[in-house]
Amino acid sequence: MSPESTDLSAKRARMPAAERCGQILSAAIKVFSEQGFRCTEVQQIADMAKVGKGTVYRFYPTKDELFQAAVEDVMQRLTAQVDDAVRPIKDPLEHLRVGFKAYMAFFQSHPEAIELFVHESAEFRRVGQPRYFAYSDMRRQAWIDVYQQLIDSGRCRVADPQQMLDVVGNLAYGSVLVNRISGRNESLDDIAEQLLDMVLYGVLKPQDQNN
Repeated sequence: MSPESTDLSAKRARMPAAERCGQILSAAIKVFSEQGFRCTEVQQIADMAKVGKGTVYRFYPTKDELFQAAVEDVMQRLTAQVDDAVRPIKDPLEHLRVGFKAYMAFFQSHPEAIELFVHESAEFRRVGQPRYFAYSDMRRQAWIDVYQQLIDSGRCRVADPQQMLDVVGNLAYGSVLVNRISGRNESLDDIAEQLLDMVLYGVLKPQDQNN
């Protein structure tokens, strides 16, 4: 065995389990998003992660579990990015604006995430609710409260916080999805600004809004 191989083996042996797990997940996200669930071989993920196939199976006994863990990892990071962005914001309108932009910014930085969500919906829809929507449901009440605060402030013409949440949420997710699968790959930061402008101020001039 060459000195280089010995050094690499030593580094692998010293790598903490959490770090190795993250390494495997990072590789899994990339490979699954590019090739889909069915066309991906665990060996490909192991090769990209620079670990043995057996190591992957020690952390994730099946390909299904590895895929689900990859989606879970993406959802945790998306949720954390949005939550961290809005945590210090007190004004509900600014909370909406900052949260919306943080959401879109995540997909701008991680376009592979939307591919995973599409593959999950296609391959696992009969197993249970996709994780994207499960996480959305868990955060739903917190966002309803924000929209209710905005309504209570007297700044909204819409009086149903759930309706507002559904419209804005569908716009955000739909825009990310269409932008990705259409191949347009426009700036999601720019799209976020355009959508916020239309959601908050409409498309009609003030004098035409009552016609």
